Amino acid sequence: MTIKHDDKILELSVKWISIDDMMNDHSGDKQEVIQAVNRLENTGYLESRSIKNTILYKEQNKVQDRIQFSKMMETFVINQKKEIEDISTIPTIMLSDGSQFGFSKKGLELLEHVQEEIDRAHMIIIRTDYQDKIRSLQHPIAIQRIKRLEKHINKIMKIMLDTYKDVRSNVAIQEYFQDHTDELKFRK
Repeated sequence: MTIKHDDKILELSVKWISIDDMMNDHSGDKQEVIQAVNRLENTGYLESRSIKNTILYKEQNKVQDRIQFSKMMETFVINQKKEIEDISTIPTIMLSDGSQFGFSKKGLELLEHVQEEIDRAHMIIIRTDYQDKIRSLQHPIAIQRIKRLEKHINKIMKIMLDTYKDVRSNVAIQEYFQDHTDELKFRK
C-alpha cells in the first residue's frame, strides 16, 4: 500500500525535493514511496522537473486540465481492470476454515488495493469539489469529473458485491469499506 505515505510526501514537497531527500525525512520503504510519488504526480498533486540526473517534486495546487484528468482516469481504469482480473481469479475473499472468521490473504490484499484506489479517487473528488467552491474550476466541469470518479468507484464496488454474493462476504465487504458507504451507492 502506498497511500499511507501520501500525506507525508505532500508535507515534504512544499518546496522542490528529491526522493532521496524525502527518504531522509521520512522513514518507509523506498519502493513504496516511489510508487506513492508516481501516483501523486499522476493524480495532479505533484509536479516534477529534472535537474541534471535528479528528479525533483513539488506539491502542485493547479487545476488539472482536460488532458491531465483524462490521463489520470486512464490510470484508474488500468488499475481497475487489474482489480477485476484479480476478482475473477479469487473465488472467495473469506477464509474457508469455518472455525476462523476473516478474510483470506489474497482477499485482504485485494480489498486493500481496492481501498487504496477508492481513497485516491475520493481525494480527487474532495479536491475537485474544493476547486469548484473557490471557483478555480468551472462548476459543470467539476460536477462532470466528480460524477465520473463516483461512477468509477461504484463500478468496482458493484462488481465485488456481485461476484462475492454470499451474505457473509457481502456484509464483510460493506463493513470493510464502511468509511465510504455514505458516498457510494451499493447497487444490487
